[in-house]
Amino acid sequence: MAATGDAAPAMIDHRDPGLRSGQAREFTVIFPLKPGGAQRMRDRLKNYTDEDARMLDKVGTVHDLRFVIFDNDTRAIFATTYDGGFEQYIKDFATIVPDHIDKEFAECEGWPGVRKPEIWDFIARHQVEAMVFYSAYPEVPVKQVWKGQRVLKAFEHLLDEAQA
Repeated sequence: MAATGDAAPAMIDHRDPGLRSGQAREFTVIFPLKPGGAQRMRDRLKNYTDEDARMLDKVGTVHDLRFVIFDNDTRAIFATTYDGGFEQYIKDFATIVPDHIDKEFAECEGWPGVRKPEIWDFIARHQVEAMVFYSAYPEVPVKQVWKGQRVLKAFEHLLDEAQA
């Protein structure tokens, strides 16, 4: 795991990809897989654990993400919804969970590594913008959702205590 002081690559001359709904953004890349990469990816991701999910929670802006293998195991889609600006989103992955991200994208043909400046060109080559993007809560960032869940749980606990 990289130390928090590791530098993240700077985005140069690339616009924020994807559609926006309030502060929420969508991001999708379609990329070719290395020969045999689809099966290696399946084998690795079938053991995706709660610990892996908690690793992504460290970023604190990811609403959801998914990988889908298609086209006779030759390509994959990575799609996500996140809070805020795109450059910061990628920089957070490059500094907070770079080893995790590089492991997830290891079977992607030409993956430069999330810490490398070439990441921006890789993204630009493979990114596709959605035709439609809907967010049920476009102005509510992930951290605010988490806070609302904690408040609700505490409130329900108080109600339970009052009934006892």
